[in-house]
Amino acid sequence: MKLDSLPARPLELSELRELEGTGQFTTVLPVAVFTLHEADYKLVAAFVAVTEKKAVAIGYDTEEGWTKVATNDTPETQEELESAARGLNTVLRDWAQKTKQQWADPDGTGVLLEAFRRDRD
Repeated sequence: MKLDSLPARPLELSELRELEGTGQFTTVLPVAVFTLHEADYKLVAAFVAVTEKKAVAIGYDTEEGWTKVATNDTPETQEELESAARGLNTVLRDWAQKTKQQWADPDGTGVLLEAFRRDRD
């Protein structure tokens, strides 16, 4: 997956679902979804994209944009896929804390909304 094809902002959950429908991926799993009631948005800051060959953990860096955090071979069974997804979920959460992503803070969702609105305008 080429990250430059993603918008320079967090994705809406509906946009992430559209990615899954493109046929590029066998599945797309949201990892960090924030419901912003004041703006009526569900924004995605991290997700796992699975193809026939790779499972890629992708996170939104508020300064750098979308970043590939980790890549694994795609597991063969559904059980292995679920286990790998949980592992990549942990990798993404650790990355968010290690790189001090503001959206990972308990009150940091405003950063996502600001980035979303800035790019949409």
